[in-house]
Amino acid sequence: CRAVIETSSWQTPVIFSYLQERGGVLTEEMYRVFNMGIGLVIIVPPTDSEKILQIANKSVLIGQIEHGPKGVELA
Repeated sequence: CRAVIETSSWQTPVIFSYLQERGGVLTEEMYRVFNMGIGLVIIVPPTDSEKILQIANKSVLIGQIEHGPKGVELA
């Protein structure tokens, strides 16, 4: 399986842009190392996602798990 992450589903904190610019870090590396501001990820069945979004204050749906080669896809 692979995780498909919709990078436009949250606003990246300014500090990450600053670190990337000052450090000359590639975007892919910023997501891999810093998660670009996503602190905790909970993976649940699609049928439970709405319930979790209601329960977890300030939660955001950032993507989905799909069949395919193992890995993470930034979309």
